[in-house]
Amino acid sequence: MDVNALRQSCPLFRGISEEDLTAMLVCLSAREISPRRGDFIMRTPEVHPLMGVVLEGEVEMISEDLFGKKSLLSVLPVGSLFGESYTCVKARRRTIAYQARTHCRVLLLDYDRILHACKLVCRFHHRMIENMVELIAEKNLALVEKLEVVSRSTIREKLLTYLSRQAEAAGSRTFTIPMGRVALAEYLCADRSAMTRELAHMKAEGLIDYDKRNFTLLYKSAGWC
Repeated sequence: MDVNALRQSCPLFRGISEEDLTAMLVCLSAREISPRRGDFIMRTPEVHPLMGVVLEGEVEMISEDLFGKKSLLSVLPVGSLFGESYTCVKARRRTIAYQARTHCRVLLLDYDRILHACKLVCRFHHRMIENMVELIAEKNLALVEKLEVVSRSTIREKLLTYLSRQAEAAGSRTFTIPMGRVALAEYLCADRSAMTRELAHMKAEGLIDYDKRNFTLLYKSAGWC
């Protein structure tokens, strides 16, 4: 494993020296796996709690209810953490699964060893926990944004809210969304065929333009001119 590249690509290890990171990976029982597209990486709660870091590819965060119905909560890009929130609160009533969206490289860490400093009182530990709290906060904000999107009453309103947030994040009316039509429909909690028809209507009406994942907002709304 390229420790220096890991420091640069993963915000969890921000501000930690290469020497300390090398020691940390041993302390946290770190191991790298390479799941293929569609493989389940882990489900929470686990008997032995783990936290993952996406090193390459994308990972889907999926909620499963008691009836087996699945809902896409988020698509996690390189550098993202996963498993930390649900492992921490021991949410036994809800199953959260993490599935490889593409061929991936994932770093798995012992969660208990992250929360409890080892006897050597590693110099990196407090900095890593600070980084983790910041990343959890960012993820919570992303979930709040999703709640704002899916709470809209119509598919059009959901699409316009989602696309507006993507444009704001990109700082441009033209941007690329991180998911295809199937995943987008799951994210919006909408029927894919109905969503595809609505996109076509919106394009015909001059509200948006798009080509696959590339979108341009053409309509005027608050904050955009």
